[in-house]
Amino acid sequence: MSTEQYLHGNLAKILVRTQAILALLILLLLAGLDFFFPTNYSLQAGLHGVSAISAIVAGTYLTHRAYALIRGVHVNFKSLRYWVLGSTALNFLGAVSGNWIYMRYRGENGPRDWILKNAPDFHNYMMEFKEFVTLFPFPLMAAVTFILFYYGDDIHVRRDLTQFVGITILVSWLFLLIGFVTGLVLAKLHFV
Repeated sequence: MSTEQYLHGNLAKILVRTQAILALLILLLLAGLDFFFPTNYSLQAGLHGVSAISAIVAGTYLTHRAYALIRGVHVNFKSLRYWVLGSTALNFLGAVSGNWIYMRYRGENGPRDWILKNAPDFHNYMMEFKEFVTLFPFPLMAAVTFILFYYGDDIHVRRDLTQFVGITILVSWLFLLIGFVTGLVLAKLHFV
């Protein structure tokens, strides 16, 4: 490899990582502003926003790793195990904080009442679906975490398991994305 190619490869890595870090900081800053929103539920909203965005970022990174698993490309399983463990923890935190703020959503004069009054179809089709689909990523990622830690470094010889892990990560990310988008729409329509 020539010096020019090596520098180009390192520059690309530096630029991509810098871009990803800046995007994460901006997203977390936006979610962090929920802590200062004038409502009695700002702690719940802020915690849920930060955990949801962090889970999406970790899940998006893992989709790139999952694609390599499905194709059978060599993957650093030690690193993958810890990324999946972190993603599982973020999904758990997102589900718990989502259920914590859900009480306000369903409460008297809450966002649910406002949405039923002003956009009943949105609630009947999207929010009823969102209430359940956003709970799926945690058990899916918990299963992936168990498999990766149970089989350890020997998993690289089990193509069936690596493909299962990759597909499960992708399905989990799909559920995360659906929940995230509908949550953003809900926050735009009526904040808690």
